[in-house]
Amino acid sequence: MIWNDRTKLGTVIVISVLGGMMFFWLAVLLLAIGAFLIVWGQDPKRTEEFLAGLPGGPHLVKALAQVDSAIPSRQP
Repeated sequence: MIWNDRTKLGTVIVISVLGGMMFFWLAVLLLAIGAFLIVWGQDPKRTEEFLAGLPGGPHLVKALAQVDSAIPSRQP
């Protein structure tokens, strides 16, 4: 297969666009996680009750307990 200049340029453009899209979706994922942490921090009991009602809820609540133990507390 012969790679001429147009093929190389097209390949570079496709890879660049795909790379940019991956960073976009990573940013969306991180924003969603941040929003969840804000909601969970404002009303932890209701958030955990909501998650417990979802399919696989008990596993989610256990995972939240592990995340909570990993976050350092600033209480005196």
